[in-house]
Amino acid sequence: MLVETRVSLTSGATRTNRLTARSTEIHDLRSELDMFHSILPLLQAGAGYTRDYTGAWGLLGAGVGAGLSAIGAGIGIGRIGGQASEAIARQPEAGGQIRGQAIVLAALIEGVALFGAVIAILIVFKF
Repeated sequence: MLVETRVSLTSGATRTNRLTARSTEIHDLRSELDMFHSILPLLQAGAGYTRDYTGAWGLLGAGVGAGLSAIGAGIGIGRIGGQASEAIARQPEAGGQIRGQAIVLAALIEGVALFGAVIAILIVFKF
């Protein structure tokens, strides 16, 4: 006896797509729960919010701010010096003008770095 079976490719694909979508939803839900478990200790630490806790974060921020302003100034002045040296090597007759502009730019960058350091010091003395 011969039995004829017909298989619809779309019905199987639709079922597979639904299973894949459901599996993705479950995976996303697990990821969100894992994220909540990693945030939970931070929330518990925040429950003990005191002035000392705020002061510690303020001091950390002041240190990072002062460090970033010093790094930024160092990079800026280094680039100015390198580019000014290259420009003077290419056009020695314009050396005086290039040198003057480089000094003015370096002074402006130092002003910004000094501002960052002053703000960091104010934060330290605030806490």
